[in-house]
Amino acid sequence: MKTKLLLVIIILFKLSNVAFSQENDTIPKAKIGLVLSGGAAKGLAHIGVLKVLEEIGISPDYITGTSMGAVVGALYSMGYTADEISEMNKNADWEMLLSDRIPLNEVVFEEKYEYKRYIWGIPIRNYEFKLPSGMIEGQQLEKFFASLMWPLPEMESYDSLPIPFHCMGVDLISGKLIEFDSGNLQESIKASMSIPSIFAPEIIDTMVFVDGGVLRNFPVDEVKEMGADYVIGVFVGFEEEVTKEDLFSLSDVLSRATVFLGIFDSKEQMKKTDLLIEPDLHGLGASDFARNKKIEHYGEVAALEIQKKLYRLADSLNLSYKPVKKIDQPEKIFIKEIKVINDRPFVADRFIIRRSGIKEGSFVSKEDMSEAVDKIYGTQYFRKVTYTLKKLDGENYRLYFKVKESTRAFLNIAAHYDNQFGPGVITNLTLRNYLAPESRATVSLNIAENPALRININKYWGKNQRIMDNYFIDWYQNEHSFYDNYIDIGSYNLNHFMIGGGIRYSIAVNQQIGILGFYEIQRIKPKDNLRNYFGVPSFEIYGHRGFGYKLNFNVNTTDDKFFPSKGFKLDISYKYNFKPKLDYEINDTDKVAMGPVTFFDEDPEDFYLGYTSLDMYLTVFKKLTLSVKAATGISSSPSSGIGNFVVGGSYYTERFGYIPFVGMSFSESIVSNFGLLGGGIDIQIVPRVYLSSRANIGFYTESKDDMLDYVANAPWKSYLKGFSAGIRANTILGPISVMYSDNDFDENIRWYVSVGYPF
Repeated sequence: MKTKLLLVIIILFKLSNVAFSQENDTIPKAKIGLVLSGGAAKGLAHIGVLKVLEEIGISPDYITGTSMGAVVGALYSMGYTADEISEMNKNADWEMLLSDRIPLNEVVFEEKYEYKRYIWGIPIRNYEFKLPSGMIEGQQLEKFFASLMWPLPEMESYDSLPIPFHCMGVDLISGKLIEFDSGNLQESIKASMSIPSIFAPEIIDTMVFVDGGVLRNFPVDEVKEMGADYVIGVFVGFEEEVTKEDLFSLSDVLSRATVFLGIFDSKEQMKKTDLLIEPDLHGLGASDFARNKKIEHYGEVAALEIQKKLYRLADSLNLSYKPVKKIDQPEKIFIKEIKVINDRPFVADRFIIRRSGIKEGSFVSKEDMSEAVDKIYGTQYFRKVTYTLKKLDGENYRLYFKVKESTRAFLNIAAHYDNQFGPGVITNLTLRNYLAPESRATVSLNIAENPALRININKYWGKNQRIMDNYFIDWYQNEHSFYDNYIDIGSYNLNHFMIGGGIRYSIAVNQQIGILGFYEIQRIKPKDNLRNYFGVPSFEIYGHRGFGYKLNFNVNTTDDKFFPSKGFKLDISYKYNFKPKLDYEINDTDKVAMGPVTFFDEDPEDFYLGYTSLDMYLTVFKKLTLSVKAATGISSSPSSGIGNFVVGGSYYTERFGYIPFVGMSFSESIVSNFGLLGGGIDIQIVPRVYLSSRANIGFYTESKDDMLDYVANAPWKSYLKGFSAGIRANTILGPISVMYSDNDFDENIRWYVSVGYPF
């Protein structure tokens, strides 16, 4: 009897367990909400926290974020794993992403010379100077987001993402906090991280957005409204305690002044979390993107420190990690229509579409779209170029190019110094579509010991604007030393003026040909020390003037003007001067005293100069850049006064006829015909700082007919050889260089020192 009773009890117990288990299966599990705060670079700690949550088995059902929290949260909500986001962080060039720079080889040819060579740029609107709305437009950042989110079209609701996601922004016009829950995701997260004074506001429809952290840096209420029962928050936000040293710059002050409401709000929001994680970042701040992996690691450490609590949470809520399916990312999509969104349409839509290279009725990849954006942005007509997609019927898409046109008038300023030309301040005025439709004008003035002026006006033609009229004025005045057997014996002023016009044609972004006609005046005025050396007191001035023309073919595929890491430059030029008229003040007796210096051909003929130069750059092992240079020039004029090349020094210039040669001082040799071969090595020792060395070998001849014979028969010792070594840095002030130089033909060393952008 007892045995039967025991058997009945056991059966009833098991049946009750089954019933209890079935009842448990019908009880809905708690929904987990994950809140990721803003904090700029500090927000990279969120990645480390996500890694630990995945390992423990905690998967969020909803995510909200602000600023960098919106970036990390959006990627996670799309189905990227923590490890995939970590890999992006590891490989990201944050310096490039947090700028509006593109490689030089993506800039149209006629813009290359002026591109990114000024320290300050001030827009001019309605004849008044206007400070820009932010230091960074976010060009590279949004292009990066678009690639990661390819081909995510405009969405009716972000709740349809693999993990529902919302982020926060503030509309400057209404002053309201806005919760982004639909639309273009890349625009939403860019708006959410548009820190006032750092990033320009993001314009969406009629609203102007800045960083959501201004009012809500930690959106806990929002994740609860989405349906979260249990909230895990990761806060890396504001510094509550700052010192006067932390408020040094204008951007520091403005950024701090705009976040007071966000600070108070965050304190209230933090109280509403069920589990709060605050990583100790050991003093690393919002701008420390160079320490990106370290910040991510500190986030992981913070989560591991409470892993027991996280495991208990996972057990109590019966959680297990379930990777979500990433959004579908096809290799190519079909573009049925193309439209342009432009609030200030000075530039025609057809020009933008043609420049992009994308055609209606074609398949495109995300690489094609990234290249198209760069092609449009490379025209420099626009401060920002992005795109968005709208899904039509079936698998067809409508492509929208969204552009912000550059201010039509811009004043640029830079300062510079070098021990060859002295100090100076460069001012540049750039006018786009100002003098005439589809035109660009630049006026650049070097206010310096050696002043210079450069004016260029281009008027574009053709459906792709590859043909341009080019009108120019070029004037400079330099003090040159005069050398006799490599000894400085005196100095003279060289005054050069050229005015002209012609036609240029851009074969491609990095190739251009042109023909220009000009009128040229060049005068040499010796100083007392030089007149005394030669004993020619009546030698006041010598020069020539006359008409001529110039042909050129140029290729430039390098990625940077002053610190190229790859690509090549090819310059082929031919300059022809029709019979020049001489202009001089010197008597016959003093001419004889000048002896072998052949300035004074009183009846000069037509003369020409031909010049070819090739520079090649290659980076190996990521931090070692090798360069090779070859150049040659020929002249039909034997005179030392006109129709020659000025050789020597280490400097950047695009003035025709000036040839750098390390081991010599600037303008140390004036030659009719020359050839040179050189090479260089740049080793990056820390970001943007390089150990550099250069070496070159060259020769010159009086007659162009002797050049081949010289190369074939001249002994090695007859060649000029020089080298330099030192340190170079790519700074916000421009390139800085300190180089020691020597040669094999005299006992004098030279120093090349320069700071800032050259004219």
